[in-house]
Formats: sequence, structure tokens, C-alpha cells
Amino acid sequence: MSESAQQLISSALQLPASDRAEVVDAILASLQPGIDGDSAAEIQDAWTPEIRSRIDDIDSGRVKTIPSAEAWKMIDGEAELPD
Repeated sequence: MSESAQQLISSALQLPASDRAEVVDAILASLQPGIDGDSAAEIQDAWTPEIRSRIDDIDSGRVKTIPSAEAWKMIDGEAELPD
């Protein structure tokens, strides 16, 4: 890592958490070609109802969750998918 990057990180770590989050969001957005801040906000706005719906499905028992270890076994082909 370059000295300037180390200095930047050191300075950023001195910021309040909310400012650090904004810095992280800006840096991540710069790594996603074609997605600017406005588009990222639109994407987040579009996903919010979907996320809420999925949480409601879990909380109500309409969907069954599985442990992550079991999911990874399914992904790796070491376990069968549930019916």
C-alpha cells in the first residue's frame, strides 16, 4: 500500500462513523462502473421494499431458512436441495 493511501486511511479513521460510512460509500461507488451516487440511491430505494418483504416472509414463517453451513454444502454440491 502506498504511503498516501496509508495516510488517507489514517485520516479517515479519525472521522465520525457517519462520515466514514459516506467515504466508504463514495469509494465503493467509484469501483462500480456506470453506477453514480444517484443511481446507487435509486437501486437502494428499489431494494428496500423487497428486503422488507423477505424479512416479513421469514418472520411470518412463510419461508423456511437453513443454516449457512448447509447452504454452502448445497452450493458445493455436497447436499441436496430441499423440496
